[in-house]
Amino acid sequence: MSPIRLKELALFKSRTALVLLALSLTIAMVTGLGFTLRQSALKISLAAEGASDLAQIRGDVISTRRELSYVLSSARESGDRRWESRYRTLSAQLWAQLQTATELARTALTIEAAIKAQSARQKMIPYEEKAFDHIRRGDKNSATLFIGDPAYNLAASQFDRAMKQQLLQVRVDLIAEREAALGTSNKAMFGAVIALLVISLIWYVILRDAQKRGRALASAQAELLAYRDELEDRVRNRTRDLRLSRDKAEIANKAKSEFLAVMSHEIRTPLNGIMGMATALGATKLNKAQFGMLDTVKKSGQNLLTILNDVLDLSKIEAGEFRLAEEAFGISDVARPIRDLFMATADEKGVALILDCSVAEESQFESDPARLRQIVSNLVSNALKFTETGSVTIKISEQIDAGGQHYLLFNIIDTGVGIPIEAQKTIFDKFTQVDSSLSRKYDGTGLGLAICQKLAEQMGGEIDLNSKLGKGSSFRYFVPVTRLADAPIEEVNDKPDTVENDKKPALRILIAEDNQTNRMVMKALLAPLKADLVFAEDGVQAVKIWKGSKFDLVLMDIQMPNMNGLEATLAIRKLERSEHRDKTPILAVTANAMPHQRQEYLAAGMDDHIAKPIQPKLLYSAMQEAVQAAKAHENPATQQTG
Repeated sequence: MSPIRLKELALFKSRTALVLLALSLTIAMVTGLGFTLRQSALKISLAAEGASDLAQIRGDVISTRRELSYVLSSARESGDRRWESRYRTLSAQLWAQLQTATELARTALTIEAAIKAQSARQKMIPYEEKAFDHIRRGDKNSATLFIGDPAYNLAASQFDRAMKQQLLQVRVDLIAEREAALGTSNKAMFGAVIALLVISLIWYVILRDAQKRGRALASAQAELLAYRDELEDRVRNRTRDLRLSRDKAEIANKAKSEFLAVMSHEIRTPLNGIMGMATALGATKLNKAQFGMLDTVKKSGQNLLTILNDVLDLSKIEAGEFRLAEEAFGISDVARPIRDLFMATADEKGVALILDCSVAEESQFESDPARLRQIVSNLVSNALKFTETGSVTIKISEQIDAGGQHYLLFNIIDTGVGIPIEAQKTIFDKFTQVDSSLSRKYDGTGLGLAICQKLAEQMGGEIDLNSKLGKGSSFRYFVPVTRLADAPIEEVNDKPDTVENDKKPALRILIAEDNQTNRMVMKALLAPLKADLVFAEDGVQAVKIWKGSKFDLVLMDIQMPNMNGLEATLAIRKLERSEHRDKTPILAVTANAMPHQRQEYLAAGMDDHIAKPIQPKLLYSAMQEAVQAAKAHENPATQQTG
């Protein structure tokens, strides 16, 4: 081996020895310092705990001593033997406190002071016992002699001095322990500093040569670390900004949701009065002009309700709170209601409304039929709005892709004004209209198509547009569905549903509603049923009336004074259980129409939810289902006799 290699090997061995020495010293120093500091910290902690206990005991002793003196003085002056019970409690309590203070003794002086305090207290007790013995005999003068006896007063003075000396000495002991622990800690730290200097010197010798050879590497590493720190700072700042933005967005979203819920309620309440009374007025004898004015009121109210629902739907979709249902349905459940809904509007405008459905009527699918109807209804409504002559065609077909996935295709074709090419790019943006000028011909918020697009995306589908200005438009809506087994075709019954047959006894319905206008609306809407209606103006009245009579159905408002609808429902359900009464169907009839509110009502024990403004068909249907369900759950004896 060459001399150079031998020299390098020797240098490597010497460096290795120095490194091992430095590591050994470092481990020993850290271990020793850690153990010493731990012991010191433990002693300091115990001293602090003792000081805290001392302060507590001192306060307890002073308080007990004062109260004991007061009890003795009161007993001596009044001669009332009832003070004796309190005296014995305080005497025992004071003795226990003396024992606790004695446990804190650290030195012979403290123990000696504790013994003196206990001895003085033992001298005081016989005088106090004899005083209470005379008090029990009714001789308070003799009791006064014992309590005022110079020997008693001397013992009491000795007790107070000894107790004060004991507590003072304990405090001195605790301070001394703490100072000793701090001194040990300081010495350990000083030794650590010395050891650190020695270790530093060894490491300096080891690293000096390595530093000379690695300056370039150290410089590059420092630059790399600087870049890392800069990136970490950027990440921290960006994370902080994103967190703040998220928090602000959540606060804003919560405020928006609360605002929308309040506004929904406040708009629906008067709108319920407008539309409800308009419906009731339509059942009376009106001339043609009056009927036309009433129809305008109803359409305006329906337009306002549509705008309100569109705003709420868009808000729920954007907030991620929108939930889709999965229900079985037939194609007629979607096509027929849409045709019936818009047939009158089409006839009024002189536009032909054509339904071209190639899907077999017995075909069954699974999806969200309510949202399907909403999307297609919006598209048909939009087509009718912009079509003055010609036709609006609703084509419905079923398609299957290569993977076996079933789709429903709704193609809404109109012969209306068409959409300019530049407007087609933004037609599905919210609050966007082809003509947004002050002199525009067609009204609307610009939300309908935006909601259609977002709902279609939620359902895994899509909407595309093909339009030519002046010739009309075609909106195609594809939606994936689950194909179910075909259902037998049932004969369609076009007769309107009723809650009860006229030949059967009239329903007894309890209506809890604080708003006078809404009570008038309910009375008018339920008049055709010839039911026995009983009204309550708040939840308290509703529960009281329900408890005193039997009802077939309860229609419950939510926001009421004194007791709200939820509280009233809970109270009724509780009474049903405790009194073993049959369950009374309860329907929430409220302007609170948000989805989470509906779930809250059902969880409280309500059977269904009807949103204001009330649609009579929905109300009658819900009432019928609730009454029939209640009868189905009656006891067997009732069913057999019914």
